[in-house]
Amino acid sequence: MPTFPAAVAAIPVKIVNRCAITVEPRQPFMEWAQKLQPDQPLPPGAFEPGLYLLPLYDSRKDAIELLEQGYEEIFCSELETWSNDPETWPSPRSLALFHEWFAFRFYDLVSDQGQDPLAHYEVDESFLEDLRSVINDSSGS
Repeated sequence: MPTFPAAVAAIPVKIVNRCAITVEPRQPFMEWAQKLQPDQPLPPGAFEPGLYLLPLYDSRKDAIELLEQGYEEIFCSELETWSNDPETWPSPRSLALFHEWFAFRFYDLVSDQGQDPLAHYEVDESFLEDLRSVINDSSGS
């Protein structure tokens, strides 16, 4: 087992009672997003991965089951970042389509590096409009 200097060992580690998944758009998602604004090229950083906290799980099998149960909420959240009109979203949004549109990775250990207590915020339409505006502004429009 490795040994660490006393200064490193004294740093408090704060682990939150959540696991996480990152969801990174694949080419079909990017093509769909570009079709929403065909006259505006999307900036290189427009497709950052989303990070979602999940309940604790004990195995990769458990993580996969959590994704199978909750993929649609994640899918809709990613789509809503680009369009608040569900009529523009792909339908049906199956688990197979989720796998086609997104790469994902599970993280079973989430450390809180902040000093302030964790807080929850509701994302509303105003927040999403501001986010869309930032994306569009960064594309040079």
